[in-house]
Amino acid sequence: MLIIGVFIGLWVVLFAAFMAFYSKKKKNNASFVSENSNKAIVHLHCKKIRINGQDISTYNPITGEYLEKVVALEPGRYTISGIYQTTDNRLNKTINVKSDDVEFELDLEGGCTYSAAMYMYSPEEREQYYNGDTDEAVASVPLSIVEGSDFIKAYVICYKEK
Repeated sequence: MLIIGVFIGLWVVLFAAFMAFYSKKKKNNASFVSENSNKAIVHLHCKKIRINGQDISTYNPITGEYLEKVVALEPGRYTISGIYQTTDNRLNKTINVKSDDVEFELDLEGGCTYSAAMYMYSPEEREQYYNGDTDEAVASVPLSIVEGSDFIKAYVICYKEK
């Protein structure tokens, strides 16, 4: 009985600590967005990120709600590169899908929010699946297993929030 009481007590303490941490993180992220309201907020769901050839750390990123990197950039044209990854279910197995370094150009507008990630479906397929309830796709890079192949396996898509 004592072990159960200790376990429950520990769970309550850890739960409260994580809730406080999450609340503070959410407040800091909201503050970041409001402080940079005239800039483009870009959520990058990838690793080894480079913006205009520079490491992302030069842009003072924060970590977003889903562990993505979030940066505030002045309006303009940027080259963004990174290694994207996602998971997919095939034959009742979860597989990890990872890209090589993917690079694309992006025109950013101030006051807008963008999100770049890897998806298993094209922007058109996603828009049809969600009955048009998707954000505006501003960049899409098809990825295949074999370079130059028409057999597309995934897409890196950058959406601009509506």
